[in-house]
Amino acid sequence: MNHAIETELKVLLSREQFNRLASFYQPLTFVRQINTYYKNNNSDHYAFRIREKEGTLLFTLKNKTTEGVMEYEKIINGEPEDDPDVVRTVSSFGIEPPYEKLGKLVTYRAMVISELAELCFDINIYNGRLDYEFEYEVKKEHDHLKAFRQILEKAGIEYVPNKDSKYKRFVKSAGDNDNAK
Repeated sequence: MNHAIETELKVLLSREQFNRLASFYQPLTFVRQINTYYKNNNSDHYAFRIREKEGTLLFTLKNKTTEGVMEYEKIINGEPEDDPDVVRTVSSFGIEPPYEKLGKLVTYRAMVISELAELCFDINIYNGRLDYEFEYEVKKEHDHLKAFRQILEKAGIEYVPNKDSKYKRFVKSAGDNDNAK
């Protein structure tokens, strides 16, 4: 099981801001990825996802630590409960089979890769919602906040930290949809 501290900055954007920022990095090729989120009734604190992208399934569990967000990942070949490494990892966080499928979030992602970071342009669709997000995923240590702000400033966008992850937005929107019924 691979694991590493994840360092990323991200911001939600309007469609117009997203298109303006993306115009600096043309041409962009968007690839569809489907995130299926899982949890169980024993743990409300932890969940994990399986990301399907170009025929590959990637298990990911994120855990906040004092050093940052520790990300556990592994390519799998089937259901998460069929992979002993996945079961062992999620069990260490109190998530035991059977896993409950919470639902899916579809992202159309275009990436620009540099020596220092991956720039991710994400169009997300979930629970009848659509949002636009720009992520700066650090690959090599540097003043990433300064670099991120400079990228946004080129497009006239002010950096307002994004507090909610895709997973949190997905869960909140599912609750909103339940209340609307």
